[in-house]
Amino acid sequence: MGGLEKILLSWQEFGVLSDKLKTEVKSKYNKEIDVVIGIARGGLPISICLANSLGTKWDSMRIKSYTGDGIRGKIELVYDVNTDLTDKIIMLVDDIVDEGKTMQFAINYLNGKYRPKKIVTASIIVKPHSEFRPDDYVQERSEWIVFPWEEEK
Repeated sequence: MGGLEKILLSWQEFGVLSDKLKTEVKSKYNKEIDVVIGIARGGLPISICLANSLGTKWDSMRIKSYTGDGIRGKIELVYDVNTDLTDKIIMLVDDIVDEGKTMQFAINYLNGKYRPKKIVTASIIVKPHSEFRPDDYVQERSEWIVFPWEEEK
């Protein structure tokens, strides 16, 4: 994590940002999406909100890319989706796109295994230095964001 400032996002702030993303994707995609896939763990809360808003199926996958507080490790698939995604239009969701490597790994994996018709991507926050830009996001922030479900007690 280095010298990055840590920002704790409250549940209220998460709700406001989630509502903005839900409004954007609903107006943009409406009934086009067949399934929303959340990248666990951070992408699960927002992906469930988006699937409910779009009235579509939901699934998840887990990709491990960090070994600790800001320390990137080898990117690996921990568990796969339980849905046949062949010829489906997928919305792939994570809470934050930092470098973009996790999202790109997921896209490459899903395209290789399932051959979906289309994959669109969404995230609440994207980092300015990210090599990958999601199709839809709410904010660009450089700080280290701590989401409410990550807060240590």
